[in-house]
Amino acid sequence: MRRAGYFFIKCWISAGLFCYYKKIQIVGAEGIPLNKPVLFLSNHQNALLDVLLLATRCHRKPWFLTRSDVFRNGFLQYFFGFLQMLPIYRIRDGKANLSKNKAIFERCGQLLGANEAILVFPEANHSLKRRIRPLSKGFTRIIEAALEQHPDLDLQLVPVGQNYAHPRQVGDSSAIHFGEPIAIQQYLNSTDFKAQIKGVVRKSLEGLTTHIPEDEYGSLTERIGEEGEIYLDPQYVNSMIAKGNLSNLRSPKTNPSHSIPRVFFMLWNLPLVLLWRSLLGPKVPEPEFEATFRFGFVLLVYPFFYGLTFLTLWNLYSIKMACFFVVGHALINIFLVKMGITSSVRRK
Repeated sequence: MRRAGYFFIKCWISAGLFCYYKKIQIVGAEGIPLNKPVLFLSNHQNALLDVLLLATRCHRKPWFLTRSDVFRNGFLQYFFGFLQMLPIYRIRDGKANLSKNKAIFERCGQLLGANEAILVFPEANHSLKRRIRPLSKGFTRIIEAALEQHPDLDLQLVPVGQNYAHPRQVGDSSAIHFGEPIAIQQYLNSTDFKAQIKGVVRKSLEGLTTHIPEDEYGSLTERIGEEGEIYLDPQYVNSMIAKGNLSNLRSPKTNPSHSIPRVFFMLWNLPLVLLWRSLLGPKVPEPEFEATFRFGFVLLVYPFFYGLTFLTLWNLYSIKMACFFVVGHALINIFLVKMGITSSVRRK
């Protein structure tokens, strides 16, 4: 029953991601070990969407380390546990709670010893900035816990670069780049094991996603553009930045011909657009969560809207009319998303 429930939720979220994104590119997934313990180490730009995209595209059934404050609600605690999420405690949760991480790390070691996969965001925070931030030591403590329990464990580290074109908008495009697995056993005899591992992982992450130097961030993004599908190819962007050749990196201007389809999209979804803008949009706590809230809105509100519309039209007209409208409305929305029309719709 638990397995069937997990499969249903994964299919539901996968369908939602398909409808929400213009395209999702996967690069390097064929190199992910399927029968070995894996620690996925990803950059963290787009809050919960980073988790959902990886969970549905990594060819494994990973466990997740999640900020502990989301476990305070009893029902959510059960639900997150069902989704294989484990709490991780930060200094903002109180120093007294930090000691609880030891049990979590030991649990991670047990899972890896059983050839499970775990997803960690080693930057330990999220940001829309297109660069790799300093890595925390939390993931190295997981490695240590696993090796203490299983010294010969063939643990594989898989760096992941998540890249977005328009990260706050419906109809965005995403590119997930999986790096070459890093076998942990080859570094065990290093003088400073943890420092070397962090250096290797960081270097890999900087090649899997756009990494704009902090001291040049403002000037470079002003010249390149803060958004655009050019960012789905991080290797190319990074190489052009390194060479100082930015002429080919400028994002194209919005096509004026898209204005009419955009207006049509807004009118076609007017009740839901108004609901978002008046009730839910203003409650987004920070920019990094905007896409997460939008996706949650699509995932939960649209099925309710279609169900209510279907029942109303069936009662007033016929089941044929109800099916025709609901299916037609959904297909037109998907068509507009896939054409990239909605990614230019204003956020607020």
